[in-house]
Amino acid sequence: SYDTRQMVAASREIEDRAWRLEDGALHAGFQHLSILADQMDVYTRLASREGLDVHAYAYPDAEVPRHDTDLTIHVERSEEIRKSWFVVYDGDGVDVNKCALLAEEREERSFYGFWTYDPDTVDWIVDYLESAYGRIEQ
Repeated sequence: SYDTRQMVAASREIEDRAWRLEDGALHAGFQHLSILADQMDVYTRLASREGLDVHAYAYPDAEVPRHDTDLTIHVERSEEIRKSWFVVYDGDGVDVNKCALLAEEREERSFYGFWTYDPDTVDWIVDYLESAYGRIEQ
């Protein structure tokens, strides 16, 4: 997809699924901390769900947003994180609940990517994030 509005809608659907199911892990890449700061209301609300483990990834271009929830913020100086937009929900291990959006910014605010409900693809993305950017135990 190249349609940013469709990708925003897919991101919101994934976030909503994680909110409704209340369990599992949600991983979201915001490219920059300044973008994450604009989404803190949504992500602190998601992190307030007792059974939901929420991780946000961003390149440091601003201060780490303050919060008082279990939201884990991964500050990564990686070109991959700086160029990537992703929202991945592991469905708490239930295949029919797994979903992901993954996109790369190839030009200013122009993205190339996909969203999927394929459990193997979702598992691969989660495994990659945890191995590349470290699994943090709460």
